Amino acid sequence: MEKFIAHTKNNEGKTHDLKDHIYGTANNAKKFADKWSMGDLAYISGLLHDLGKYSDQFQDYLKNNSSGVEHAIAGAIFAKNKSIKFSDILPFFIAGHHSGLHNLTDLKNSLKEKANKDFVKSSINNFTNNIKLEYKENENINFDIKNDPLELEFFMRMMFSSLVDADYLDTEKHFDLNKYSLRNINNYDIKELWKKFSENQNKLMKEAEDSKLNNFRNNIYQSVLNKAAQKNKFFSLTVPTGGGKTRTGLGFALKHAKFNNMDRVIVVIPYTNIIEQTAKTYKEILGEENILEHHSNFDFNENEEEYNKEKIKLATENWDMPVVVTTSVQFFESLFSHKTSKLRKLHNLANSVIIFDEVQTLPPEYLNSILQVLKQLVKNYNSSIVFSTATQPAFGDRDNFNGIKNIEELVPDTDNLFRNLARVEYDLTYIEKKLSWNQVAELMLEEEQALTVVNTKDDAKELYSILSKKTENVYHLSTYMCSAHRKIILNEVKEKLDNNESCYLISTQLIEAGVDIDFPLVLRAMAPLDSIVQAAGRCNRENKLKKGKVIVFTPQENKLPKGIYKTATAKSKLFLNDPDQLLTAEIFLDYFDTLYKDVNLDKKKINESRKSFKFREVSRQFKIIPDDTVNVIIENNDIVDQLPVNLNVIRDKEFISREEWRKLQPYIISIRKYKVNDLLKEGMLYELLEDVYVWTGKYDTKEGIILDGYNFNDYVQ
Repeated sequence: MEKFIAHTKNNEGKTHDLKDHIYGTANNAKKFADKWSMGDLAYISGLLHDLGKYSDQFQDYLKNNSSGVEHAIAGAIFAKNKSIKFSDILPFFIAGHHSGLHNLTDLKNSLKEKANKDFVKSSINNFTNNIKLEYKENENINFDIKNDPLELEFFMRMMFSSLVDADYLDTEKHFDLNKYSLRNINNYDIKELWKKFSENQNKLMKEAEDSKLNNFRNNIYQSVLNKAAQKNKFFSLTVPTGGGKTRTGLGFALKHAKFNNMDRVIVVIPYTNIIEQTAKTYKEILGEENILEHHSNFDFNENEEEYNKEKIKLATENWDMPVVVTTSVQFFESLFSHKTSKLRKLHNLANSVIIFDEVQTLPPEYLNSILQVLKQLVKNYNSSIVFSTATQPAFGDRDNFNGIKNIEELVPDTDNLFRNLARVEYDLTYIEKKLSWNQVAELMLEEEQALTVVNTKDDAKELYSILSKKTENVYHLSTYMCSAHRKIILNEVKEKLDNNESCYLISTQLIEAGVDIDFPLVLRAMAPLDSIVQAAGRCNRENKLKKGKVIVFTPQENKLPKGIYKTATAKSKLFLNDPDQLLTAEIFLDYFDTLYKDVNLDKKKINESRKSFKFREVSRQFKIIPDDTVNVIIENNDIVDQLPVNLNVIRDKEFISREEWRKLQPYIISIRKYKVNDLLKEGMLYELLEDVYVWTGKYDTKEGIILDGYNFNDYVQ
């Protein structure tokens, strides 16, 4: 009998037997989808995914290096014509297992166009002579996929993920057994990690000084963990700044996972600076080998063992690690992607505890599609979801809002807790009296240390210019500066604060969440309510004062970012009548409820595209960060002695690797695409690669890029 192969020779000179690959993939896919009781369907998709490789043409291509022929469509055509359950959706998985999920109309046309091709006929003939199509059909299906197209669409994504990861892994096992062996393949134990965490927490509590704040943290921790034995569901973790949210959240997630035999904990965070801090804390508690830190700025520790480096690199492909810390962008753009590389990890969201930190930052214009998918994960895939923040948004189900039913708050009596942990007093008298930037500067000078948070980069520059003429030790933070530069500035500011030296910082809202910095006085330009309270989290953070002071003011020239930010700022004025109200958790439920009534929560009509199975359209529409900028590398000797990557080498080879790109992230700013030609003509940029530029204009060690005579906000994201 003719030998059919799936892949060419590996480094040991062995080809990959096609039958072995088909069964290997089918068994892997079944194991993954068994988590939601659909392993038998996944097994069928594995059996059929490479049916097209049984064609004479494909075998000739593999054995004799002849011109290639597509193979994925043949299995899809065969599946479409079989009298089995789900024969109408199996073709999506099979046809797209290399190229990604196709739109329904495109797939139908392709199936019709190629149904009678010779390579399809020879594939099916050879396949049926070699493979016994033995399988069970899932009888008990808990999904409402016949009546709910959105459930069906997400079900298809999860099934597709099971197949593509199974295929990748079996192929990797053939070509690089050493690499495959580095993978965890679930060889970790959540129970052991919970034990490790619990011991660390108990030690920390014993060693902590007996203070009001530590007693509150301990009470919060114990109350929250007492609820960990419940079955999977939606939870909220509403903890004020300084209440120990990071540790309490991880402790709850690990204990909850232990009780429910869950596979992993995934922590989704909006900003890379918070991710870096959170991942550092988790690694100190659980060990670096158990934490996957997945974001664009992550680079491996030079002292880390090569074994661990390789293992973590591999885990970024499919998130097969016990604790994953990632960005909101990475998480949601994977959920709504059509690409195999992004969807591959999706099946590992099943049977997991997923924490959304600073959940109020989820973009309202995508909220309908986001909440719909999260409901699926809890209802059908045995996941639990924790919404964690000090400013809890109104995600509960109610009239005119298709939210989530029965979100359980883990923290008892949140309003009382917020009042007891209040570290600041709010001064709201400057909201109606509009202030000039000179007046704001004078208010800052009433203290030796003060922070002002403004709404635009131009406002930050203007206030910085005014204040730096009045006093010394004035600092500026905005996205006119690359993140490596901002980190230098923040370290200088922290040093001044620690030494009780005079220090004044002017920043855009990038400082509001996750930046561990403590001022006695914070001024916040009028903004969305959650932004005001997040800025207040930088005031009296360490509880050194009886009360810190937060002044909310309206600038005379009140320039606001367009869109949702402007709408939310207008709504927040309705809730700024009583300073004491800002010390409660309840105010945010009312605020977000009011805001969501006036915002289009499915602005891009993503759910409409999902109902029509337009996978590629959904992928294109769902962009948390607008695709209207280019990356610009800052090469400035005053900021960094030498870039970690040689740009001349990149230019010569006309290619940048993923690792090189990751190393360059701290030295990149974003410039709006439509302004690039202007800057090229002025000699402020040169093009390194397509859509990657290097800044050659002025760059100031205090303010970042300098654009003399230009409106900065028009140019920089």
